[in-house]
Amino acid sequence: MRPIYRIGFALLASLLTIGLNCIPSTERIDLTVTDQVRRVVGRSSPSKNVVVVAIDEASYTELGVGFDKPWPRALHAKLLRRLKELGVRSVAFDVLFTGPGSDPAVDQELIEAFKGVHSIIGVESIKKTVAKQGGGIIVEEIDQPYEEFRKVTTQALVNLDMNTKDGFIRTFPFPTSDQTKRFPFLAYAAAGVPTSTGIRTPTPRDLIKYYGSARENARIVSYWEMFEKMAPQEEATFRDAVVFVGLLLRADTGVAQKDSYLSPFGGEMVFGVQVHCTIAGNLLEQSWIRRPARSLELLALGLLGGASTFIGLSYSPIILASVVGALVVGWLIVALVSVASNFFLAGAATVLILLPLGVLVSAMVSYVSARRSEEALRSAFSLYVSPDMVPKLEGGESALKLGGEKLWLTAVFTDIADFTTITEEMPAEKTSEMLNDYFTEVMDVVFANQGTLLKFIGDAIFAIWGAPVKIANHAEMGIKTAMAIQKGVEKFNSSQRYPPLMTRVGVHTGPMLVGNLGSKKRFDYTAIGDAVNLASRIEGLNKYFGTTILLSEATRKDAGGFAGAVLVGTVRVKGRREPVSLYSVFDPPLDPRVLADWKNALDLFAKVKPDQAVPLFQGIGASERRLSVACSLYCERSREHQISPPPQGWDGELDFDVK
Repeated sequence: MRPIYRIGFALLASLLTIGLNCIPSTERIDLTVTDQVRRVVGRSSPSKNVVVVAIDEASYTELGVGFDKPWPRALHAKLLRRLKELGVRSVAFDVLFTGPGSDPAVDQELIEAFKGVHSIIGVESIKKTVAKQGGGIIVEEIDQPYEEFRKVTTQALVNLDMNTKDGFIRTFPFPTSDQTKRFPFLAYAAAGVPTSTGIRTPTPRDLIKYYGSARENARIVSYWEMFEKMAPQEEATFRDAVVFVGLLLRADTGVAQKDSYLSPFGGEMVFGVQVHCTIAGNLLEQSWIRRPARSLELLALGLLGGASTFIGLSYSPIILASVVGALVVGWLIVALVSVASNFFLAGAATVLILLPLGVLVSAMVSYVSARRSEEALRSAFSLYVSPDMVPKLEGGESALKLGGEKLWLTAVFTDIADFTTITEEMPAEKTSEMLNDYFTEVMDVVFANQGTLLKFIGDAIFAIWGAPVKIANHAEMGIKTAMAIQKGVEKFNSSQRYPPLMTRVGVHTGPMLVGNLGSKKRFDYTAIGDAVNLASRIEGLNKYFGTTILLSEATRKDAGGFAGAVLVGTVRVKGRREPVSLYSVFDPPLDPRVLADWKNALDLFAKVKPDQAVPLFQGIGASERRLSVACSLYCERSREHQISPPPQGWDGELDFDVK
């Protein structure tokens, strides 16, 4: 691609990156990733100058206050006198003192207590919808404390939810209306902003520096503990401290929970009083997470998106992926260092999502280009070999050389029952047409289930799973294919174009030699070995058991037991000394009562109890047509055992000297 085009696409990518980073959802991704980075960085020590006095469940119980009643003002007065004794700097109540109390004497007592220490009490901004002709308007009102209390205290806003959109409070609160501009926020007033000089304040983009999870952002003391005797070192922590008083009812599901928020550190919800104390700690320590101007962030991210696009169009996708991978790792390292240094690093969505997507787009462009040149070769190969062999042949000359490897695979053999009888009076052309349609139906099933066709043997099919394409669950796929073949044959028969066919399927899993076998001038991709021979023998045993699917114990085990597989017998085939347990699958499944009787009958047969086994087999055969042939087989063998008992050590296996 010409340089001018690469530059043009890079500029377009820069603008696109900037545009995507202006979307609120992208901003939330950046913040969410930063939350995770903060957790990795770990906890830090909170400000020692901030303490929370919690109105919690224990305090209600210890001080005998009913949960359905407002907190007694007399206790607040007592608390203020205690805090004055301890020498605190200020007390900030995340509590609303609206209207006079029921006892004027208690109110006067609280007024005197307010005078004794710098006290900040809460005001709340309330938005109401006022009905009006043609709709409604939102009116904001300030719910202020009792007038007499206002004369001796500082009033401050307790609202915090004005800057949260996803349940998290990450940024500092700022007034949003003329009404709220009249008051400082509780945390600011407690920290001395704006009355104190030399205290810098955060910008609307800066982030609150949480020191840890909910209870790790400040020292928390239960309200009732303030009236207990404290150790001297505990009392010393209150000297010159900013004390916040507020609800921390963890079990509450009512009003208190409305003042709770998600914590960037996870775990418990953070209550409003904890957020206020964290903000106050940030202000007192002059330490929070600073964030650069929005324009600067967007410019840097735009340059990043443009540069990566230019590289992607100039070099291969592998080089671009390496560059982006290094950039991702580098960004994560810098993000860890930045957060630890109280600096917000933007670009999580860009670096972790947008740039990797750019790599995918570049790879797709390269792939499409290469695909066009390969398509003709692929089409030619697919006419002669199974679709799964095409990638092997495209891989190089090694796919066209003699040789094989021993692998653990699953083999499937199919055969049409009584095919010779069915076709003996059919014209050759009709037989050929029927076979072609039948093979198409069956092979569609094999290919759809990732199987590899090795050869057609008359009316039989030989296929394997697990080579040349490696498949971890090849035994399960072989069984499912056998079941799907039966469905395909039912569909084939439903057309009524040909005589109805019955297909028998044998499945076995074991070691096989697979590869290009033959001569140097002519070879086939095939599989050989004892496991292949056994799969063929198993297919042939269907006619003796009257089944359409038989699979070996090895296949069943490799398929994780394959729920629904039913043991039909243990056999010893010609040429093998070790017996093989055979299973079948039925669709629909056998009735549970029939299945229980069948297992019992097999057990009686193995224990050489023909007098009990034969009647049971006869009953099963009469009630379940699909087991009738197998029941007849077992009845015949049981009667033979009455005449000539099996040898010592016999365990119920059936001997078959023919296929």
